[in-house]
Amino acid sequence: MTGRTPARALHVVQISRDADLLRPLPGFEPVERQLAYARELDRQAPESVLTVIVVAPHTGSSGWQRGNTQIVPVGGFIRGCVRCLHVLWQLHSRTPISVITTQVPYDEAWLALAVGRWHGIPVIGQIHSDLFAEHAAADFRTRVKAAPRRWATRKALRAFAAVRTVSSAARTSIATFAGTLPVVTIPVPVPMVSSTARPASAPDKEPRVIFVGRLAPEKDLDTWLAVARAVSHQHPAARFEIVGEGPERARLEQEADRLGLGRVLSFTGFVPHARLGEVYARAAVLLLTSRAEGFGRVLVEAASQGVAAVSTSVAGPRDVIINGMTGFLHEPGDADGLARSVSNLLRHPLRAVAMGARAQTLVSARFDPARLRTAWVNLWVTTAEAAARTA
Repeated sequence: MTGRTPARALHVVQISRDADLLRPLPGFEPVERQLAYARELDRQAPESVLTVIVVAPHTGSSGWQRGNTQIVPVGGFIRGCVRCLHVLWQLHSRTPISVITTQVPYDEAWLALAVGRWHGIPVIGQIHSDLFAEHAAADFRTRVKAAPRRWATRKALRAFAAVRTVSSAARTSIATFAGTLPVVTIPVPVPMVSSTARPASAPDKEPRVIFVGRLAPEKDLDTWLAVARAVSHQHPAARFEIVGEGPERARLEQEADRLGLGRVLSFTGFVPHARLGEVYARAAVLLLTSRAEGFGRVLVEAASQGVAAVSTSVAGPRDVIINGMTGFLHEPGDADGLARSVSNLLRHPLRAVAMGARAQTLVSARFDPARLRTAWVNLWVTTAEAAARTA
């Protein structure tokens, strides 16, 4: 944006499924992220407004406004999608919309595209998940459930003015059937990343292996537990920690007991973003066994704190980890391979520290939050400007 004339004032509307945005708590990361986008929008196009429509299953919130940011809740995914249409019309009638972005490229994206076509508003689609990939580790039910979304996405993609992905793998997938579509890879900014390097993990810290994230089927935490069991047999002093909440917690706790991990494994539950630094500070290794990861945010967080990672080689992690240099990558479901790499790092703590330091340097350059915010907002501005020129 250096040397560029500021753009005209814009009204940008994002359609999100992040219910956390309905809790405007001071310092709350999802809220602060949107406020930072809004500040960057005002920098690039002064007097602009950012509206975020939040589609959530249940909401009693009336929304909120802060500065040039307003949050508009819409309850229920099915009913909410229809209500989105009404809200978009209302917003446009009060303050004409310059560009619309959708968090998912199906469901409410179709409604956004309909409004966009009627009013001549460009729509930017987003792909945050590993939507087009199928792995041997995925069961039949998962594949069948994902098929309609892949079909709807392919149909919608051709109608978007541009698409934002968060991984290079997703960008490559789109290029195979929509080569002329403007596609930009812009990962989600991770506040823990800083250009000021933090001390890497100490080689004499406790041999603790952690997981951070939602306890959901796609994380394949059964494989995680199998790895923990194998590693604990080789490293009796090792400790394991699962941080997060989700629908799988009760079942996983039972499975951990069945595997005899009760003495060495703890379930910490949800940890606020502001305290995640404490979690990574006590970790020697981050282990991620996901069947699919659109981005791999926790890998970036861990690397920013100098923690080496062992992960499955799916879309997002392949952008974060250089195999053998900043961590290790294995195929989904490869419990033996994952266990070997975790054991390697626990057996050679200096190697783990060196990997963590290289990972820290890599993410500081590749995932600088300010640069990513600027790139995402710049896509809004340039897409709106292009549409205005052709109107």
